[in-house]
Amino acid sequence: MGHLEWFLLVPAAATIVYLAYRSMRYGGFKAGLFGSRIIGTAGELTLAGRASVVRVYVLGGEFPEKAIGIEAVTSNQDGYSMSPLVLSRDEATQLATLLQVAVRDSQRAHH
Repeated sequence: MGHLEWFLLVPAAATIVYLAYRSMRYGGFKAGLFGSRIIGTAGELTLAGRASVVRVYVLGGEFPEKAIGIEAVTSNQDGYSMSPLVLSRDEATQLATLLQVAVRDSQRAHH
C-alpha cells in the first residue's frame, strides 16, 4: 500500500473506532453522537410538505450541559442527513422562548 492509501485509511479507521467507542460508552450510535445516554424521547415533529423530522430527546448523564438532544433528520432522493444538537436546560428554555417570540411576530406580520 502506498503513502496515499495510508493517508486516507488511517483517519477513516480512527473515526470508525472513535464512533464505535462513543456508541458503546453511551449506549447506542445516536447516544454516541449526543455524547450522553438517551433517557427518553420527548416527542417528534414531522415538518409539513418536507421529508424532514425533528426529534427531541431527554438526555441523562453526569453533565448538566447535555440535558436535551435535538435531532434534525432530512431525507430525499439524494440521501439522508442527521444533525444532532445538544442543549443545556437553560439553552433549551432560551430556544423555546425564541420560538414563541418568532411565532408571535409571525402572527403579527401576517395580519
